[in-house]
Amino acid sequence: MKKIILLLVVFSAYNSYAQNNADAIIGKWMKIPKEDLIIEVYKTGNEYKGKVTWAKDNDKTKTVGFIILEKLKYNSRNKRWEKGKIHSPNSGNTYNATVKIKADHTLEVNGYKGVKFIGKKKYFKKVK
Repeated sequence: MKKIILLLVVFSAYNSYAQNNADAIIGKWMKIPKEDLIIEVYKTGNEYKGKVTWAKDNDKTKTVGFIILEKLKYNSRNKRWEKGKIHSPNSGNTYNATVKIKADHTLEVNGYKGVKFIGKKKYFKKVK
């Protein structure tokens, strides 16, 4: 009986830890190095989405509120969010997306069509 209780406690703690890592992406992120765009990442159900909350250019004001990231799901084994989509507000194109938080706490967003290593990466720093 003690072993079962111990297993339940360990599993519960692990599940809570994995959930906290998954939610590390939640918050506002500013694109670097230009600092011309802020996206807010949030959770809806079991997926993560991101919308534009601020754009430096007056021409980009039409993009505020635009859902730029969607359908991201956390992969605890790889410690990244995968199987998502990223939308370009300028061209209207949609690309596959993976996201990870690097060791220096920057957010790396990789948008690609077909092959990941041919894609384009954008970087963000967390803001308050």
